[in-house]
Order: sequence, then C-alpha cells, then structure tokens
Amino acid sequence: MDEKLTELKRRVEADDPSALYEYSRLVRDSDPAEADKFVMLAAQLGEPHAAEQVGDVYLDRGDIPTAEQYFKLGAKAGILDCSVKLAVIELDRDEQAAVKELEDLAEIGIRSAADALAEYYRVNGNKKQAAYWRSLVK
Repeated sequence: MDEKLTELKRRVEADDPSALYEYSRLVRDSDPAEADKFVMLAAQLGEPHAAEQVGDVYLDRGDIPTAEQYFKLGAKAGILDCSVKLAVIELDRDEQAAVKELEDLAEIGIRSAADALAEYYRVNGNKKQAAYWRSLVK
C-alpha cells in the first residue's frame, strides 16, 4: 500500500491531472479544503471527472458560464452526464434543441437525461410525458 501511495504522491507532484483527482478523493474525508484545492487543480489541467465536479460547484453557486466551461470539458471527454447538464442549462436558451439533446441521451440509456426530461415535462404540466420519462429512470 505504501508503494501505491508513494507513486500517487510522485504523480501529484508532477501535476498529473488524474493523480490530482485521485488524491482529492483520497483526502476528501480527512481534509475537505485540501481535497477542493486538488480537484480544482485537476479540473484546470483537464481531468474530466474533476471538471464535472467543479462544474457542479459553480452551478450550485449560480455561476452558469463557468459551470458550462467545466461541463464542456467533461462532455468533450465523453462524460455523458456533463452533456446532460449542458442540455439542461440550454433549456433556457434553445428549448427545442435542448429537449432533443436530452431525448437523444435518454434513448441511449443515460438515466440522468430521462430524469431531466421527466422534471422538465412535470414543470411544464405534461403529466403523460413526465410519467413516460420517469418510467425510464427506474
């Protein structure tokens, strides 16, 4: 175990994005502030899972443009939940295109897209569509 930790620390010191993200997860419980610092650095260096996590933080703060930047990084790397989050943000700008994107993602099995569609249709009063998309989440 010490050998693995030594190797991880070596990679962290070399600013390896995946190592920085792994380290942030390792220290999350014992030192959340340290974990936040390392996940931010990993995201800035292009680690897609860290980018999604940082995007979520900015989204929670209401900083949509910054959240989008990080979600785009994750989506470009193939993290489909980042694509879902981008589509949900896009609902306010180009509703038709965003719904189509969410439908496409839901139809290939991305549960978060089906969940987002269920919520979208529920809020917009379409109980039938909301129930259909909700049924795909279960």
